Amino acid sequence: MVYVGETSRSLKERLKEHEADTRHHRSKPVAEHFNSRDHDVEDMGVCILQTIRDNSDYYRKIKKLNWIQLLKGSFHALVN
Repeated sequence: MVYVGETSRSLKERLKEHEADTRHHRSKPVAEHFNSRDHDVEDMGVCILQTIRDNSDYYRKIKKLNWIQLLKGSFHALVN
């Protein structure tokens, strides 16, 4: 499964949030996936698809949708 996300914050900060959501069993898509059978927080990995210097939320969201469409044929994308 592939998660495609975007954030204006640092990647490190965003990953810590995903890990905390998983450890605390919060009702969030990434946490629910990694708290399911045969998964845990140690299974998480990250790959940066694109770095965007534009601070526009709209621009980042458009780029995120572009990546989801591009990857859709190859992976099941989990969208947050």
